[in-house]
Amino acid sequence: MNNLIRSGLLMISAISPSLAAAEGWTGFYAGAQIGSIDTDISFYGRTMSEDSGTYGLLVGYNHAFANKLVLGVELNADKLNYTEMPFKHDLMARRIKTRLGYDFGNVMLYGTLGYAEIGDGTGNNEDGTTAGFGVDYKVTDALVLGAEVLRDSFEFAPINMNITSLRLRVSYQF
Repeated sequence: MNNLIRSGLLMISAISPSLAAAEGWTGFYAGAQIGSIDTDISFYGRTMSEDSGTYGLLVGYNHAFANKLVLGVELNADKLNYTEMPFKHDLMARRIKTRLGYDFGNVMLYGTLGYAEIGDGTGNNEDGTTAGFGVDYKVTDALVLGAEVLRDSFEFAPINMNITSLRLRVSYQF
């Protein structure tokens, strides 16, 4: 009986550091992001491009596993500010994406893939895809700073639109 108790205590002490680390990234989070975008549009053999800015909000949930993998889902929305594109309005981009990351303690590296939608606020919306990678850094147990690179792609005949962005993010995990 003593050997069984001792074995159980040894097992608990062996896995408890990995369980504690796994809990660090598990939970809901919400925050804001700001960044730079490079937009390329091609239509009827013509191409246009513009570098501009973006800002938005994000909300998501991560679940960390004892093997240091982190799986999450995130919703975010951005306002895309243009000055040279032939749009009557700035555009809004909305995304739902999965995130798969690796926990390095206070740092998590991740890749992301998902659905994107772009619209001008007047009911004209187009579907697309989003893919990218990022890094999150836990400043405290609740405050997370991050950087993310995304590529949104939209094809609505006769227009092809690709938006590459670099965003700085701040979020609160609760």
